Amino acid sequence: MNTKNLYPLACKPEWKEKIWGSESWLLSGLEQDVSVIDNGFLKGNTINEVLEIYLTDLVGTTVYEACGDEFPLLIKQLNVNDFLSVQVHPDNERAAEMHHAYGKTEMWYVMDAQPDARLYLGFNQDMTPALLYEHCTKGTLPEVMNCITPKKGECYYLPAGLIHACGGGVTLAEVQQVSDITYRIYDWGREHNVQTAREMHLDLAIDCIDYKKHIPAPTTEGELVNSPYFTVRLGELEGSREVDGSYSDQFMVYMPLEGDLSITADGQLYKPSEKGCLLIPASLDYWKLMSTEKTKFLEITR
Repeated sequence: MNTKNLYPLACKPEWKEKIWGSESWLLSGLEQDVSVIDNGFLKGNTINEVLEIYLTDLVGTTVYEACGDEFPLLIKQLNVNDFLSVQVHPDNERAAEMHHAYGKTEMWYVMDAQPDARLYLGFNQDMTPALLYEHCTKGTLPEVMNCITPKKGECYYLPAGLIHACGGGVTLAEVQQVSDITYRIYDWGREHNVQTAREMHLDLAIDCIDYKKHIPAPTTEGELVNSPYFTVRLGELEGSREVDGSYSDQFMVYMPLEGDLSITADGQLYKPSEKGCLLIPASLDYWKLMSTEKTKFLEITR
C-alpha cells in the first residue's frame, strides 16, 4: 500500500541522432525506450514502473482501463535538418493484427521553421495503390503530395493512414500514441544509395494508406487537437495561474515551447528537466503554473 502521494513528475529527455537530424523523446511509455523519472522520491524509476504501482492515481480511471500498465503517449521534439522519409503509420486494428501493438496517430506543432522548410501531408488528388506504386518507382511521389511551407505556431493533425514527410529546417513538437511503427514508402533517393539505404515497407503500407485527396487545415490557438488518443491545447502565461484539477480524473502533461514554466503543488516547486516536460498525476487536485516571462506551452492529456 502506498503511503506517499504523487507529485508533478519530470522525466529526463533522451536524444536520438537520425539521418535527417535529431529527436528528443520527452515522455515515452514504450517499454524499449520508457522515460525515467528525474525528480523527487521516485527518481530513477520508469514511468511505467510508477504506473504499475499507482495505477489510476497516475493516469485516471478511464485511461487506465483502456491502456493498463503502459503510459499511453509518446511526446517528442524533432529537429529536422534534412528530409524525413515519406512514411505512414497503421491504425489500431492493423497494428494489433501485424505487430501486436497500438497504431500511430500523431500531431505536429511547428515550434520554428526556416524559409526553406517544407511539410508534405497527404495526397493532393485522389490516388490508387497502382498510382502510388508507379510514383514511388519513378521517384515522383512528392508531385502528388500536398507541399506546405510551415509557419511557426501552426499545428497539423496526422491520423493513422495519412502519408507525410518534412524537411528543410523545421523544429516540431510531436504528440502521438505510444507506438513506434513506421512504414517508409519513399526516401528522397537515399534508398538507392548503399551508404544511406534504409529498409522500405511499401508492401506493408499499401493496405493502410488513405488514398483520398487530403486538404491540410492547421490550427493555431486554443484546442489544437481533440482526438480519441490525445487532446492538445495551446497555453500562454505571464506570471502565475492557479489550476483546479479536482473535477478531472485524468493526467496532464505540460510541454514548454517558449519562455520558462514551473509548477508549485503542496508547497513545493517543480521544474521540467532541461528541455523536457512535466507530468501532473490524475490524483493531484490543485497546482499553480508560474513563469517569469511570456511563456507558451502545450497542455496534453488523453
